[in-house]
Amino acid sequence: MNPYFPHDWSERTKKFNNLTILRSFQCPYVDIATENMVAGANKLGIDFDIIDIKNRQELMALSPTPYGIFSVVFKGQLISFHRLTVHSVVKKLKELM
Repeated sequence: MNPYFPHDWSERTKKFNNLTILRSFQCPYVDIATENMVAGANKLGIDFDIIDIKNRQELMALSPTPYGIFSVVFKGQLISFHRLTVHSVVKKLKELM
């Protein structure tokens, strides 16, 4: 099979209403990115889900961006696909509350 990128990114984000962190451990910064997102969610009392992507099939089915290492979706909207500070997490989440 030839490599390709899916084209249904906005449809994929609509699957996630709760704050959802999708991650695969291909980068040493995934842990700190997750910790910052969790800390921001906890400051605002927002429940969250973490999905650890384990293989290509899960990545192709779930990832809301072509950057399958780390993505965060809240209320059907992509919040980030890279590490944010706790302050930035709180600010972005407040905008969608």
